[in-house]
Amino acid sequence: MIYETFSLTATNADLLAGGRLNAIPYNGILTLDFLADLNNATNNFVVTIQKPNGDVPVDAQLVPGANPSLGGVLDERQLLRFSFRASQGGHFTVNCAETGAAILTVRAVLKP
Repeated sequence: MIYETFSLTATNADLLAGGRLNAIPYNGILTLDFLADLNNATNNFVVTIQKPNGDVPVDAQLVPGANPSLGGVLDERQLLRFSFRASQGGHFTVNCAETGAAILTVRAVLKP
């Protein structure tokens, strides 16, 4: 299993680039969890996910905000979760775009 976490305070065009999940090391299930500290008209994050084959199953999806507003927290009751089959050598492009001043916490887990 590969487990990575991220805390973002600005837009990131390719979240998994440069990490252990830049190129999927083995076939498995990739699960991505997202939760922001804020989600309102002026402070929020949206997520777009592109699969290795070019499909975009998640396009500009608004990330929920934690209640109460807590940066760095992944509350299982409130987070946004996506799971995908992942093939060895593939790359998932995860674009996290910020508006205003929010904090985004992300967890990426690859299980065989």
